[in-house]
Amino acid sequence: MDSGPHDHVPLLSAEDFDGVLVQLTLRSLLSMVAENGDGDLFHLRADVDWSDLRERAGQQLQNQVQRILAALPDGLPVFFLGFLEPMPRINGLLGRNRQNSLYALIRHLNDALEEALAVQHRAFYLELNDLRLHYGDSTAYDGYVTHFTHGGMRSSRQGDLIHLGILEKVQAALQILRGDQQVKLIITDLDNTLWKGVLAELDEIIPLEVTEGWPLGYAEALLACKARGILLAICSKNEDISTRENFAKVWGSRLRLEDFCAVHISWQPKSQAIAQILAETNLLPEYVLFIDDNPLEIAEVSHAYPQMRTLSGDPEQWRHLLLYAVETQVAHVSAESARRTELVQAKKQRDAAAENMDRAAWLESLQLTLQVETVTDGRHPRYARALELLNKTNQFNTTGRRWSDAELQNWLAAGGVLLAVSTQDRFAPHGLIALALLQSNAIMQMVLSCRVFGLGIETALLAEAVRQIQAGGHDEFLGHFSATGRNDACRDFWPEQGLVWDAEQSLWRGSVAPEWPTWIRP
Repeated sequence: MDSGPHDHVPLLSAEDFDGVLVQLTLRSLLSMVAENGDGDLFHLRADVDWSDLRERAGQQLQNQVQRILAALPDGLPVFFLGFLEPMPRINGLLGRNRQNSLYALIRHLNDALEEALAVQHRAFYLELNDLRLHYGDSTAYDGYVTHFTHGGMRSSRQGDLIHLGILEKVQAALQILRGDQQVKLIITDLDNTLWKGVLAELDEIIPLEVTEGWPLGYAEALLACKARGILLAICSKNEDISTRENFAKVWGSRLRLEDFCAVHISWQPKSQAIAQILAETNLLPEYVLFIDDNPLEIAEVSHAYPQMRTLSGDPEQWRHLLLYAVETQVAHVSAESARRTELVQAKKQRDAAAENMDRAAWLESLQLTLQVETVTDGRHPRYARALELLNKTNQFNTTGRRWSDAELQNWLAAGGVLLAVSTQDRFAPHGLIALALLQSNAIMQMVLSCRVFGLGIETALLAEAVRQIQAGGHDEFLGHFSATGRNDACRDFWPEQGLVWDAEQSLWRGSVAPEWPTWIRP
């Protein structure tokens, strides 16, 4: 399709496609805002008001984005390609190129496009200029041959590679949206991994010498992953107290031990230390990446945890792999994801408090409060986080089903109801951590974050779900369960709550709502 205000947007069905790729035509957009509709050569006129032009072009761009999204199904992910940016020296070697120029205008439009899409949970910006630069500007971008506002690619081998690169980007983006095999925790070694050399063997520690180069890039990538909601942990064979002191000497405030949800420094086998880290974070090995310079340590951990991903070899490659691997990327960073390290640390505090109290007193001391919200469509402010939780939760997930945005929105539109639970205790606000999907008198699926196992939240959620089902006129309620090999944590949930197995229908049946836990305040 062309990008004019009256050009037809194709009618598509969300069930027939994985996603939509949109490339807006630059000339059409500029013709809508340039004087007399001339979108080709206007930028060469001396009387161009660049400030006004940027404002009007940005607004027109937003109008086009809204028009296209409004015509496409809600549940279908839409990817907008950025505009090809003209060469920076468009006004010559000594001319003004970076401010009042076509180059600056197109850069502004790409910024405006990314900003406009940032507030859309189903629309995403895909960069195009990195591919052009990678494959060779002069042989890929047609601005060297035709007029600058055409903004297209040449028919060349490099141009073909860019088109293939675009398809690879879309494929990777769809994989990110599905959350396939996402890394949830990175465990790193220290010596020759987070710094150069073995600090205990150095006569003097000079931070610049042991961090400059690849260690600094590696630390940068770790912090970037943390900002995406990936947990960080340390597993090192070393003397604990002196290593912690050396860590502070080496990194100062640039990287802190507080950035890691777990720190295990001892002489025990690393597989044993990692077992403790997995217990503290309640994560399965297949969602963990272990990084160590020593192939013997990699082998020992891999033998204990064959499902765990590992990284070793050339440390100069680690930064790139961590930043750009599909498994370490997310489409959106929810408030809960951004605070994941803090929430795991709060869980450790909660568990430590339990060691000195009987269970009933401990539960009461948590001062746990719970809020249930009802989500009925994709416009609800908690919808994006709910979809994320559905597709990330494995251990307490009664069916293990993964949902696309389109599938969940269509299910809600057909009468489904999603109950979303947020909690807070005296240690931290935990955000949205549990869900129940209701359809008529059936509880189709329940999920619970592993950070809040054992607090009775699943029972409170079931009590509210049954209350709503019975308020809708149903005496009996149904519970679905499918074993996935990873959801043993909820295998006995339905019978423990008093439901009876119906072998003929392959589901659980109940008629009495469980009691709301007395230590949880609604």
